[in-house]
Amino acid sequence: MKDLYYVAQEISKQKNLKGNLLKYATGMASMYTGLAYMKLSMNYYTVYDMRQENATVNPVFEELLATTNGVIDKLLSGQAEDVTEVETVRNRLIETMEVVTQYVDCLRIYEYVLNRVEHRFSGQVADEEYYGMYLTNDLMHYILADKDNVVINSKISEVVGQLPMRLSRNKFFEYLREAFTLYHGAQKGTIDDFAYALRTTAMLQEVKGFETLFPEVYDSYRTLANADYAELTEEEYTRLKNVLTIATEKMLDCADLFVLLTQVVNDLYTIILTEKQTLSDIGEVTVAKQIITGVRQAFDGKTLLSDEVLGKFEYFEGKQERILMILSKSDFAVETALENMPKELEEEGLQDCYAALADVMKLQSGSDFVSLIKDPEKLNVPDNSYADETCENIIAQLKESFTDMPQIVRRAVMSAVLSQLPVFFNNTDEICEYINLSLEQCNDAAEKMAVIEVMKMIMRG
Repeated sequence: MKDLYYVAQEISKQKNLKGNLLKYATGMASMYTGLAYMKLSMNYYTVYDMRQENATVNPVFEELLATTNGVIDKLLSGQAEDVTEVETVRNRLIETMEVVTQYVDCLRIYEYVLNRVEHRFSGQVADEEYYGMYLTNDLMHYILADKDNVVINSKISEVVGQLPMRLSRNKFFEYLREAFTLYHGAQKGTIDDFAYALRTTAMLQEVKGFETLFPEVYDSYRTLANADYAELTEEEYTRLKNVLTIATEKMLDCADLFVLLTQVVNDLYTIILTEKQTLSDIGEVTVAKQIITGVRQAFDGKTLLSDEVLGKFEYFEGKQERILMILSKSDFAVETALENMPKELEEEGLQDCYAALADVMKLQSGSDFVSLIKDPEKLNVPDNSYADETCENIIAQLKESFTDMPQIVRRAVMSAVLSQLPVFFNNTDEICEYINLSLEQCNDAAEKMAVIEVMKMIMRG
């Protein structure tokens, strides 16, 4: 489809729509079908490979994998015509990943906490001269070594998230309020997404299934949450560190598996939406089906994956890149047609096809958990008061959560939240001043040692 971009341009100019709308739809569907089949074969194999290496796989994952395997059976036999089943699996995966994400965020808080107390027992002493005289300078060099503002801001957030937290609560809330003023004039969905990210980071978000989906990890979380960090003994520190390590490994393994399975489901969803509209005899589809069949049989233990099957991946070399390049140049015409040519699409019987292509663009966008449901309300631009009220609600939740929270955990939460805010410095002097003040106000020898270690690790990359 070398002329797909040309056809897309013709559609945008509303030229020869009767022929071009169908030609474009068929070409786009063919491209996405070929791409999805190649990705499905690779992602499906990777899920199989990772599952073989994972000794303890979560029951929820096994259930969703079994359903996915059933959809793949239908696909291989030519009976996968309805998205209902794959849509249900995808929605379950999104809900599950919300729980996984919440656990990962909570465990990061306690990783920060345990990092700050580790050197009470290590016998190591902080290099006070380096900490007081040279660390700020090294961090500034690290932050400003790049010219790209996006990279610089990312480094600032990373550093801010690991500096000793000595801000007063009022100053912390002031930074939070300033951050939300940047969302004045933003769409409601953008504000809500930012607020959601802050709530999960601060352990405020109530996620369905948090207590039940991963019971062992929930027990570990409760152990960490109920620990007395002020009076921690070395023995208790070691126990908590082991609890954290095991829980973190479990959740990261789960995250990898669930993300990969979601990618498999997204590819299946794409194929079901596009395959009927494709051109015939797509070579990569035939090869991909052979690989998928081999992996499916291996899942059931009927055969071992042969080198012959795995060798077929070589056929895809360079093909994904070529297809993605064509799609990225040509996909603009989907929204153009849906927004500006509904009558013509209806006349050609292509409304459903173009709506399906719009969903496919989301499924293949790289945002694995993107919602396919259009919510017009999220596109609305509310009054500035909406962002301000959202901020005040979060501050109220934070104040309540801080009431009984140990100081060291509260500081970890504040640091994590600050690292999620848009950069709140106006110039390099303000960055330098913030770093200096954070370091100067810390009198805890163990935390100083931890900060030196963490910052050196960050600067080494």
